[in-house]
Amino acid sequence: MKVLIIDDDLASLSCFLESFVNEYTIEYKFFKEHPLDTLTYIKENDVDGAFISINLSSIGGIELAEKLVEIRRDLKVVFIGDPIFIFSESLKENVLGVCDRPLVSKQIEYYLKSMQIQKKKRIYIHTFGTFDVFINQQIVKFKSAKSKELLALLITYNGKSLYMSDAICHLWPDKDIERAKRLYRDAVWKLRKTMIEYNIFHIIEFKRAQLFLHKENIECDYWKYLKQANTNYNGIFLPSYDWSIEFQLELDTIEMKRKYQLKS
Repeated sequence: MKVLIIDDDLASLSCFLESFVNEYTIEYKFFKEHPLDTLTYIKENDVDGAFISINLSSIGGIELAEKLVEIRRDLKVVFIGDPIFIFSESLKENVLGVCDRPLVSKQIEYYLKSMQIQKKKRIYIHTFGTFDVFINQQIVKFKSAKSKELLALLITYNGKSLYMSDAICHLWPDKDIERAKRLYRDAVWKLRKTMIEYNIFHIIEFKRAQLFLHKENIECDYWKYLKQANTNYNGIFLPSYDWSIEFQLELDTIEMKRKYQLKS
């Protein structure tokens, strides 16, 4: 879990450092000056929570929180300062509470644990039929059909790296190479934006001309079937995508072998 501490009071830093001593799984980034730099930072990093001083020198803490939540909708926020204040309706689902001054480690630790609980998400990927991704039973809406298809292809690679050349062969086989490369980069950019928006950026490694999916803590009917963990294959696999036929042939072969084994 990664959290931001946005406060121009140096005393906050030492108090937070004490709180993090026993929390090895938590990463933090401290912003003492230029709090607006957090807007760029949160676009490029998977951030789960933020402790924000209400009274910052260059911008109000509540205003900054609103800007951060616009970028990352499920960001959890704890304000530092006077607990008697009114925040906007747009922050109601994001604010966990307020840390009084002077800061107390136990209070910080309480909110850190709350953020960890909030972070737990169930990601489920459905491929036998319509391809969809769900987070805590809520469907993910993609920026473009091609970025969604790119993820579907990455799913079929089942933990193996997907290189740009392979993605182009599957998704843009009829395009000239330079055009295909531009389309690939656009799909990657839009896929990255969707992952950031839903705060699941950590599941994909975006490297130069290469994508890698971290399968940990993700459920997928296709993966389960390959491991023989279920028998729910209905003969339909990613029907919207022409390239899926090569993977479906593998599934059909596995299905036939398993039926034969049951009979023998």
